[in-house]
Amino acid sequence: MSKRSKMILTGVIPIFGVAAVIIGIGLGGRLPGFAGEVFRKITGFMFTPVFLELTFALLGLIAVFWINSIRLQREGDDYVSLEIEDDQDEPKP
Repeated sequence: MSKRSKMILTGVIPIFGVAAVIIGIGLGGRLPGFAGEVFRKITGFMFTPVFLELTFALLGLIAVFWINSIRLQREGDDYVSLEIEDDQDEPKP
């Protein structure tokens, strides 16, 4: 697998994960009894006009943080160490 394919796959997996959560909540509404009723209420709240934007914004942030955590695990911290020399007596021309 090429490096570009790995990068694309790293970004697509969290997006599919968020989509699976949305589909899972929707399918959970088909469960019988109390569990189905709870999932139907959640789906109803998720898709009301105000909460729709908030829900997808929250799920989008979760996807971004998930992608960032995968990147940090793979590449490590982005900290850069600077070397400062204290014994510079002469100014350089």
